[in-house]
Amino acid sequence: MTAPPAMLRPEECINPKFLTLLVYLLSLMMWVSPAYAQAEAPALPVLRSLRIKGAKIIPASKIREELIMPLPSRLPWKKPPVFREGELNADVDRLKHYYRRQGFYHTEISTRIIPVTEGEVEVEITINEGPWVKVTRLELKPPPAELPLDLSKLAAQRPLKLGDRWEEGSYDALKRVYLNHLLDHGYPKGKVEGKVWLDDEKNTAEIELTITPGPLCYFGKVKIKGDPESPERVIRRKVTFKTGEPFSFKELYETQQRLYTLDLFQSVTLIPEEVPEGERRIPITIEVEEKKKRSLKVGLGYGDEDEFRARLGLRFRNLAGGGRLLDVDTKFSRLEYRVEGTLFNPLIFATHNDLVFQTGYIRRYLPSFTDKALFTSVRLERDLPYKFRAYLGHGLEFSRPFNIPVETLILLSETTPGKLYRASMVLLGVRRETWDNIADPHRGGLFSLTGEIAPNFLGSSIQFVRPVAELRRYHALWGTDFILAGRIKAGIIQPIQATQDIPIFRRFFAGGYNSVRGYRLDFLGPRTPGGNPLGGEALLEGSLEARIPIYKEFRAVAFLDYGNVFLKVRDLDVGQLKYSSGVGLRYHTPIGPIGVDVGFPLNPINRRQDDKYRFHFTIGQAF
Repeated sequence: MTAPPAMLRPEECINPKFLTLLVYLLSLMMWVSPAYAQAEAPALPVLRSLRIKGAKIIPASKIREELIMPLPSRLPWKKPPVFREGELNADVDRLKHYYRRQGFYHTEISTRIIPVTEGEVEVEITINEGPWVKVTRLELKPPPAELPLDLSKLAAQRPLKLGDRWEEGSYDALKRVYLNHLLDHGYPKGKVEGKVWLDDEKNTAEIELTITPGPLCYFGKVKIKGDPESPERVIRRKVTFKTGEPFSFKELYETQQRLYTLDLFQSVTLIPEEVPEGERRIPITIEVEEKKKRSLKVGLGYGDEDEFRARLGLRFRNLAGGGRLLDVDTKFSRLEYRVEGTLFNPLIFATHNDLVFQTGYIRRYLPSFTDKALFTSVRLERDLPYKFRAYLGHGLEFSRPFNIPVETLILLSETTPGKLYRASMVLLGVRRETWDNIADPHRGGLFSLTGEIAPNFLGSSIQFVRPVAELRRYHALWGTDFILAGRIKAGIIQPIQATQDIPIFRRFFAGGYNSVRGYRLDFLGPRTPGGNPLGGEALLEGSLEARIPIYKEFRAVAFLDYGNVFLKVRDLDVGQLKYSSGVGLRYHTPIGPIGVDVGFPLNPINRRQDDKYRFHFTIGQAF
């Protein structure tokens, strides 16, 4: 029988000297390797500047937006980014794909890395765009005559037309134009599909759109979800469509926006319900989430005319139920103190009318007089078609003017300092708001026509008729932040019955930041020999303004203002308008734009005494 092999001890398998040497070498590598790697790894350079050459049709700013690699800032105090050649190569591939999407199939791109100093480089990207692909055919299938809708008017809205450069983005927008038309005219199940034949040798593109409208559908019943405390009738009053009308996503959006204007809801969602294939009536569920019962608003600002200003407002929602709103507002500035309360009661007495009750106290410190007044008004307001809103009501105001120069009192015989004036008025007006953002409008506008009639049989101690009309429009050019804005305002106040002359606190004034910016506050129009404003019985003013994006939240402004005040209505003469032009700068914040404007009077009232320019600093747009 063979004996098993003898087992070896560990010290007999490994030489002790070899083991010691191995441990020593491993220790040395642990200490030396990091230092060696650190010494051998070269420091990455920083990118001092980037130049783009050869781009003619595609702007260099658009090309920069497509780059992923970090770019140096225009601000001199910011540290230049680290440059990595691999990121540049990846961006070159990305730009080639971008140019293909823009209709360039033969673009050549080369780069050059230029050392500037030790550790700094400049990068130059040279682009040879080459010829672009041209749209040579655009056809609808089936032909428009066979479709249930008239699509002929959409030809002018096409973002991609015959002869245009082929772009993927414009092609997608072209399909959306026809699809949105279907969705807004009763065809929510409609489809728009397209085919494109690209010939990169002839550089041509042929487009064929297949439009499948599907069945004509209608609005079904409307359900309210969310268990809101606000009455269901208040919500349904803002619904712009009726059961049985053709389905339209545009009406759903319009209803959502109108519900938000109530300021009762934190979120509003309109959901078309799923229906069987053959069903053409689509029920709508309105899901709402209400806001908090109370909210506090605090505002601070500064302007060169009113200096420091502050506002504190408290809003109560669903006061005693019924969707009622109660606002308590206080305002303070160098020009005025104001405290007022407003109660809004929707659908009063189960009618379509809203009740608005307002009362408050105001004290003003204006260049030509000081006054204080208690006022109250009650109005019935009602929504009308085409976004109009009209009101009819009564206003009562007690006013007491003082601090009026003697020269003014001589010329305005029916103005008496310290006298308590009572104005009891019929209030009426109509208003239409179509702007997209009240703080910084980009499109839409405002139309307002108001009237006050104060006859003696209502108990008014001064009798007058005062209509005022105002129109504002905003237009974003080419869908950008380049905004053209304009406004015009006209008003007259005509004394009637026993009143021969309108007291100073009821007269029109013009000039200043919210009027004609090249002139001092209220200093346009008639003045006393000592230069104190008298105001007038007629007002005409307006503005044209271009709001031009510069960089991120900064925007430049160029404006032309015009206007004047006329002593009597019969003196109104457009040939006597005063003009001012100027420039400004805006920085947009969540609370509105902060701005500085400089206005220059183009035809000063008195060339020897008037200011050469007016400087304005404020928060918010001029209009």
